[in-house]
Amino acid sequence: MAKTVACVIVRSVSTRLPLKSLRSVTAEYTMLGYIIERLKLVKNIDDIYICTSEEDVDDIFEDISNTHDVNLYRGSADEVIERMISVAGITMADNVIRITGDNVFTSIEYLDFQIDKLIEDQLDYIRLIDVPIGATAEVIKVSALKHCYQNMDRSTSEYLLLFIFNPDVYKCGVITLRGTEYANYSLTVDRKEDLIRTKEVLSLFKGNELRLTLRQIISAIQKNNIDNAIFTDSGEVKMPYNAIISFEEFKIDMDNRVRKSINYTIDEK
Repeated sequence: MAKTVACVIVRSVSTRLPLKSLRSVTAEYTMLGYIIERLKLVKNIDDIYICTSEEDVDDIFEDISNTHDVNLYRGSADEVIERMISVAGITMADNVIRITGDNVFTSIEYLDFQIDKLIEDQLDYIRLIDVPIGATAEVIKVSALKHCYQNMDRSTSEYLLLFIFNPDVYKCGVITLRGTEYANYSLTVDRKEDLIRTKEVLSLFKGNELRLTLRQIISAIQKNNIDNAIFTDSGEVKMPYNAIISFEEFKIDMDNRVRKSINYTIDEK
């Protein structure tokens, strides 16, 4: 039976919103705590690791891992992939899930399907597409991740998406939710305004916060006119080696990758 481990990638350093992963989003949960407790609801996840750095500034995650009874791995401050590969080695995992600590509303309701398809169809990589920024986790076969790491400039580790979501090299899958139009929303937390939006959404679901679906979140935003949830597809995108491209160029590239991938269309939950 294939083993799948969730890796929550997090640091305590953040320039725009200091200590953001440790900020409270409800009376009971910090942002990181909320992500962890939601991941515990996913049937096909065998283990959960907080993946952070060895630097003193990240000592706080020792306490967080104990509080939520999950494991902790401390490794490279800069090489995110090293942390995931090390966790895979420790746990003898076949697959890892990459979740970043600022994606508080990662869509856990589709993770079992992602994991199942990765295994059944022998994929290397699978993600949701046309969903809000911050809504999808990436499920990756460990052997593909190791190959990617060995064949890339490790200083560009933070740009893993650009290297692993590459249908010319890896067997990639993408999932579309039938009948939805969510691509112009953002649910990630980068700034104070994003944190306010997150708290406002969660305040509408007291007692049922952990099982929120993407459909419920977007519906709440629409019905309650919650601010700072619309993403404008303009501006620039930072690339490896300090290169900058327009968002339009980035989207064309991503659309091309999607066309070359195995496409799955499923009903929204």
